[in-house]
Amino acid sequence: MAVGKGVDDSSSSAPEVGSSDPSQPILPTVLHMIEDNTLHFKNDDSEYGQRLHSGFLVLKENMDKVTTLSEALRKEAHLYDFDENTPGNGFRSFNNIVHQAVVSVFTLCKHVCTGRDSLLFRKGHYVREVEAWGQTLASLVVLLEYIDYVLLPRCEEGNLLSGTGSSPNELMSMLNSVPQYSFYGRCCAFHYVPSLRKILKYLNICLSAFSEVYYADGSSFMQRTKNTVMLGSRYVVDAELRSRRIVDVVQYSSVEFIKTFWSVADTDIMTQVPGIVGPSLAVQQVVVVPCEEQQIMKVDGTATVVIPPPHSHIKACPITCHLLSSKMHEGMVGRKPGEKEAKGVGVAPPSDCLLIHCHGGGFVTQSTKAQEVFLREWAASIGVPILSIDYSLAPEAPYPRPLEEVLTVYCWVLSNLKILGCTGKKIVLTGDSAGGNLITGLTIKCLELGLRPPDGLFLAYTPFMFELVPSPARLLAVMDPMLPLGFALRCLKAYAGVPSQQVSRATTPGDSSQPAPSQVASSPTTPSMATPSQAMPSTASNMSTTSESNGLPNETPAARTVGQSKAISDTQSDTESFVEVSESDVKDAELMVKSPSFHSEPGSDTLTTVSLTSEASKLEESTRNSNGSGDQKPEEKEERSRRYVTEFLEKYVLDSRTDKQGRKVPILRTGSEESEQEDETVLYEAPGVGAGITARLGRARDAVVSGISAGLTSFGLRRKESVSSPTSPVKPGPAEENSKRQSVSQILLGKNNISRRNSRCSLMEEFTGVELLNDHYLSPLTAPKEILAKFPPCVILTVEYDFCLDDGVTMAKTLKSLGVPVTLDILHQLPHGFLSLSMVSQDAHMGCKRSVRHIRQLLGLDDTPGSPTAADAAAAAASNNATDKVT
Repeated sequence: MAVGKGVDDSSSSAPEVGSSDPSQPILPTVLHMIEDNTLHFKNDDSEYGQRLHSGFLVLKENMDKVTTLSEALRKEAHLYDFDENTPGNGFRSFNNIVHQAVVSVFTLCKHVCTGRDSLLFRKGHYVREVEAWGQTLASLVVLLEYIDYVLLPRCEEGNLLSGTGSSPNELMSMLNSVPQYSFYGRCCAFHYVPSLRKILKYLNICLSAFSEVYYADGSSFMQRTKNTVMLGSRYVVDAELRSRRIVDVVQYSSVEFIKTFWSVADTDIMTQVPGIVGPSLAVQQVVVVPCEEQQIMKVDGTATVVIPPPHSHIKACPITCHLLSSKMHEGMVGRKPGEKEAKGVGVAPPSDCLLIHCHGGGFVTQSTKAQEVFLREWAASIGVPILSIDYSLAPEAPYPRPLEEVLTVYCWVLSNLKILGCTGKKIVLTGDSAGGNLITGLTIKCLELGLRPPDGLFLAYTPFMFELVPSPARLLAVMDPMLPLGFALRCLKAYAGVPSQQVSRATTPGDSSQPAPSQVASSPTTPSMATPSQAMPSTASNMSTTSESNGLPNETPAARTVGQSKAISDTQSDTESFVEVSESDVKDAELMVKSPSFHSEPGSDTLTTVSLTSEASKLEESTRNSNGSGDQKPEEKEERSRRYVTEFLEKYVLDSRTDKQGRKVPILRTGSEESEQEDETVLYEAPGVGAGITARLGRARDAVVSGISAGLTSFGLRRKESVSSPTSPVKPGPAEENSKRQSVSQILLGKNNISRRNSRCSLMEEFTGVELLNDHYLSPLTAPKEILAKFPPCVILTVEYDFCLDDGVTMAKTLKSLGVPVTLDILHQLPHGFLSLSMVSQDAHMGCKRSVRHIRQLLGLDDTPGSPTAADAAAAAASNNATDKVT
């Protein structure tokens, strides 16, 4: 049985664009006011008067084109809906955007008509407003022409993703052909609910100012703070300057910039806000899942499935999870046996239900702490424990590492339900955006391996198809202030991008952790060594099957049954060994450069970094001047570099020490004996209060000299790891965990700004020679039908202007056709990621309450008419219906 829902069960008041265009009643009035204003300013000889006259002429021309194209699209949009009770798809969304544009132009024309004869009429302001809306309508014309003439004929038989055979360059070219400036200036977020427009505008101001500071020269935190304030004020008052900056950032910034900007939500200050203003919880416990082999009995009891530990791309390390609960349940971790009261909170019996959550963030950023803003609301309103997984992030840990970790945690949960305070009668998986993709892939894995599948899935604005091809909803990201198209594509590339002609991503030779000899090397969790078509059979007899070519293993399964052969041949060429060493050296160097000890602390003197940078620049310049034409032999260049470095460091070098390899390396005497007495086995070193700039300078130069002395071929920089390092199996305490979070100053002072500027490139350049992996764990829509038919009941929650809207509609239609109980809920005028805005917007908060109701239904928790949850759901429905009405 399939259930489809729009805004609400009784959403009859939602706009039905398929049957009638809601902008039609006011369109004649808008056109009449545009003509009236055009005639009024025709005889105005002032500069602003003539610009208003020209602006209204352009507005009239583009309004006619937009409404004509929208009318043609409206006649076909209803063919792509999930069902008649759930109107929504990318075509409809563009029709609704045109409607919102008509309403906004109506408001603008009304203000001009009523105030143009007043002495207080601000001509300059309205000139810029009229011109901005003329440009916005012109951009909509370009998008609608492409949709009408290219996408609509391509999407046959109601399939929104029929264009998957087109070239990825088509999407890039389309992006470059659309004038995007108007969507991020004065007309920013015009199509969203009014309560979010100012918030999204403020977000754009922050993005613009942050990008200036991120790429600016100078490393002083105070200097960058001053620049932030000054540039922020400019972007507040100058919408055109702000729009140009944002488009430039979206087009050219690297994924590192995206990670850095979004990580601001993960700083100490931001992560403490939900605990202050959000609901209080009885349990907030860090749970560290060991990175080890998991043995789980199949559902049919015929065999035990062995899941290898996560090992792709990065070192094996425990997986941090967060347990949130509004009640202390019997047996829950952190509670002593026999304890009846915990801090005044009664102990409840074990819960029958458990939520497992994966956070969003484009696979590259965010964490549970950053999403506590709505997880607290869920825990308090639903009343069951929530286990949220902090999986590893790309690009350091790309696919399939996050999926491996999520599978490991899920299997560990099945074996340790008691310490989570639940019986496991019902387990529901929830995820938003990237997290929804992970839990969908996890469900496919469980069904293929014969493990217990979840009892329900709640998927919020989730991508179900990893394809760099145009679709109606994909183009919505061109005007999305929360998830611009350039950001979305770079996140997909960081997570699943591979060189062209490579069909799978193998575990890189530089991986520092490989499967133990007693384990099979790779798994469907690691399609790294398996093509999508070679999925893991669910029968035990076929689990250990490998195909061989020329005597070498070509494919290894991801999981095995107990008693299977544990031997696997290990073949690596000399080239692979070389790559392994060089990648390891590079990773060590990057860790050192990014470590807080390499940079000055917030508020302290930055001479350490500045001195090294400035002197290095001088040496580089002198080397270039002395080399002249640059026709020297490599040996001579290396010798010259060594000589210049030696001359530069001699004036600081007053002593030497012997390293682990027995080599003498120069060090700077710091005035204390800490360098001489330094113990290489120390796990943690707290900086002394009296350690001044000289000591920090000495340690930084000592590390650089050690690397240079190693031969200038590998940057042998090392840093000490604290006891609570991510690779430690010891569970970090609250204080230690907080200390790992970056402050705003550390984010701004993070990386050398020269390398930041050099990392900028256009989307076309970045995706040259790059493809996305074609894998049904990444793109669940391509999974075998017999697997999708076994899916548990699903709720797909998406929004009207979402980059992933067509993915959600297509997934819901696919599951419905296979007989899977599915609910599709499309919320109007909310952005992608609205759950994270539930504290600052009433409409987003109502959407969060809506998600609570869906999760309770998946868990089988009835909402009585008088319960708070039922009241919240009714309020959410009323709010959504109210926003759909045209005033």
